[in-house]
Amino acid sequence: MVQTHLIFYAPQKGALRLLCQLLAAALLSTHEAYADALPWYLEADKQDVAPASIHSAAVTPGTTPITVAVIDSGVLAEHPALKGALLPGYDMVGAQRNLRGDRSTNFAPDARDATCGQKLVSSSFRTHGTEVASLIAGNGYDNAWGVNPKAKVLPVRIFSTCGMSPDDMVDAIRWSAGLPVRGVPTNPYPAKVINISIAGGATQCRSDLQRAIHTAIQAGAFVVAAAGNNFQRPLAEPANCEGVISVGALSAENKIENYSALDPRTTIYTAGGGPNLTVNHQWAKNKLRVATTESSFGGGEQFTVADKGIGTSFAAPLVSGFLSLWLSYRPNVGPQDWVSYVDSFVREVPRLEKCVDCNPRGLVVPENIVRRSK
Repeated sequence: MVQTHLIFYAPQKGALRLLCQLLAAALLSTHEAYADALPWYLEADKQDVAPASIHSAAVTPGTTPITVAVIDSGVLAEHPALKGALLPGYDMVGAQRNLRGDRSTNFAPDARDATCGQKLVSSSFRTHGTEVASLIAGNGYDNAWGVNPKAKVLPVRIFSTCGMSPDDMVDAIRWSAGLPVRGVPTNPYPAKVINISIAGGATQCRSDLQRAIHTAIQAGAFVVAAAGNNFQRPLAEPANCEGVISVGALSAENKIENYSALDPRTTIYTAGGGPNLTVNHQWAKNKLRVATTESSFGGGEQFTVADKGIGTSFAAPLVSGFLSLWLSYRPNVGPQDWVSYVDSFVREVPRLEKCVDCNPRGLVVPENIVRRSK
C-alpha cells in the first residue's frame, strides 16, 4: 500500500491547530482509501465481494521471483504501471511480416501510425500486450494491479500490423522456454509460465505447434492460453493443444460470458469482463482494469489506466499471474504436477445447457498461501 505523510505547520492556538489536524486526517484517510482500492476480480473474500473474484489481494508474493512470458503484440516498456516488471524480451515477428525488417530485441508494438499496405494498426491491437502484462504484474499505478506485482514479465512480440505467422508462434514458445531457436540468441530468462492471449488458429492443434508446447512443458514451463472469443464454439489453437491450460471467461457474477469459447476441454474459467450488470454493486461495471495508452492532444503517447478489459485474452493473464504467485512459494513445482493441485484452486461455476459434457470450474486462490499483512 502507498503510504502518504502530510505535515501541517499551524499556530499553537487550540482551535486552529485542531482544525488543521482534522483536515490532515481527512486528506490522509481519503488517499489511503484510494490507494487501497483494488480491482473487483482480485479482492479478498469479504462481504459484497464479486462472486468471480479470485481473492488474490490477500496474498503476498513469495520470495522467488517468477518469470512469465507474454507472447502478444509487444509491450510498451515505458508504461509506469509496469515499472520494474519487465525483462529483456524479443521481437519474434519474422522478416515477412515485420515492418522493422526482421527479428530483434525491440519488443515494442508497432508505432501508432504504422501501416501494412492500406491497413492501419488499430489502437486495441497495439496496446493488447501491455494490457495483458499489467494484469499479471501491474505495480498498482492508478490501481492497475496485477495478480503478482513481483512477477517478472518477459515480453515476446508475435504479431504485428501485418499479422502473425504460425511458424513465428512456434519459435516464440520455444524461445520463451529457453530453448534454442535458429538465428536468435538463446533467451537468458526462461519463463516458468507462458501466457498466450491469442486464439483462433486451426480447430485441431498442428503437429509442429504441439511439439513446441510439449517441449516447453518438458522444459518446466506452464503454458496458458485464452480459450477464445468465438461465442460458445469449441476451442481453437493454441488452447486446444494437449498440455495447455486453456482459460474461459466469467462475468463478475461467476457466470460464463456469452462470448467465451465453450468446450469440455476448457481447463479453468476466471473473470474476463463483459457488459455492465444490472446489480447494485461496485463490480457491476464488469470490466478489467488495464494499463493502456491513448493519443495525447498533440498526437503523442499518453499512458493511462482504464476499466475496459473484456475477453478471454484478459482472463488468461489472471491465471498466469496466479500461477506465478503460487510458484513464488513452490518454485520446484512443474507443469506435470498441475493435475495434483488444480482441485484446490477452483470453485463451482454454473453449467450451460449447451454443453452437457462441460464441467466449468472457476479460479480461486487457495487459503493455504501466506496471507498479506495489511
